[in-house]
Amino acid sequence: MNPIRPYLRQKADAMHFPTLVPATLIERNNRFSAAVRLEEGSVASAYVPTTGRLTGVLQPGCRVWLEPVDDPQRKTNFTLVLSELESGGLCSVHAALANRLFAEALQKGGLSAFPYAEIQREVSQAHSRLDFRLSSPQAVCWVEVKSVTYVEKGLGMFPDAPTPRGQRHLETLAQLAAGGAKACAVFIAQRGDAIRFTPFDAVDPSFGETLRRVHRQGVAVRAYRCDVRLEGIEITGEIPVDI
Repeated sequence: MNPIRPYLRQKADAMHFPTLVPATLIERNNRFSAAVRLEEGSVASAYVPTTGRLTGVLQPGCRVWLEPVDDPQRKTNFTLVLSELESGGLCSVHAALANRLFAEALQKGGLSAFPYAEIQREVSQAHSRLDFRLSSPQAVCWVEVKSVTYVEKGLGMFPDAPTPRGQRHLETLAQLAAGGAKACAVFIAQRGDAIRFTPFDAVDPSFGETLRRVHRQGVAVRAYRCDVRLEGIEITGEIPVDI
């Protein structure tokens, strides 16, 4: 099992960011790197911890917040953590953080749809490695978690880039559901302005078609949104799914 990068300090009540450094985004150089201008005027490079496009989230000139990293093996001295949205509010840009938010909410008993005592992370099944295997004496539930960063007029959408890997995860969930296990795809909007969720058909119609099909085959689909502040982030509630 792989640990999430440790730039968050987890406490009993929420996950908290360390002190973040404000900056302005100059441009995204490539998928994992962005050029930023620090407040004192110097230009630096920051690691972007996601494979998504972050459409509508990272725009040249937007305000961002960085975690300083003291690691001689790193090519950059900062990790990009938050972006200020054009409409106001903040968005977390760390895709893998969605898994940790889900696990934290489970441990706090904050997700009524998942009443399971045992939590296993990153469990191999068939040709996939699913994010969670939840279990109780009565049942087993397999869960795959996806991070949502794109929101348009309150509608959160995933993916913001084609994801064949994501489709494979859905197929594995469908196979498990066909075998009698519970299975669920969970979409977590790491921003507070999402009031509904739907697949992003304009970006990846195949993913949307697969999600609808596996849902008919018994895979549950749930979505949640987060409260994001400079101090920390947590899941605050479930939102309706429109598929």
